[in-house]
Amino acid sequence: MLDSLASAERSNKDYPAAERDYREALHIAKIIKNDEYASNFTGNLAELALNREQWAEAESLAREALALSEKVGRQELIALDCHQIAKALLKQNHNLGEALSMSRRAIEIYTRLRHPDLQSAQETLGEIEKKINRE
Repeated sequence: MLDSLASAERSNKDYPAAERDYREALHIAKIIKNDEYASNFTGNLAELALNREQWAEAESLAREALALSEKVGRQELIALDCHQIAKALLKQNHNLGEALSMSRRAIEIYTRLRHPDLQSAQETLGEIEKKINRE
């Protein structure tokens, strides 16, 4: 319930309210020791940080979410987390080799799952490759 509310708040660009509700949902997930929910909510916080252009925070949260997603084995969450890390690294113009690797991993999983976020991940990969080729 809090996740849906926070997502609606994020869509309306009410970022402080969205962060409050995502953090509360994450707190509850940790209390009940549900790593799958914790991964999802941490990933949502990473997405929110990307929306706010808080690149370092987004990277940190996405890495935390990825560790949890790998632990529970949710492929679509792993792909999302990898894509978020790639975007955050790209925006920071930092460690583009890792951004390239993360982006490719996201694309591989999204392709296998026939996931609707495949195109977005491919666009991110294209941006990373352009930036690498300019350097």
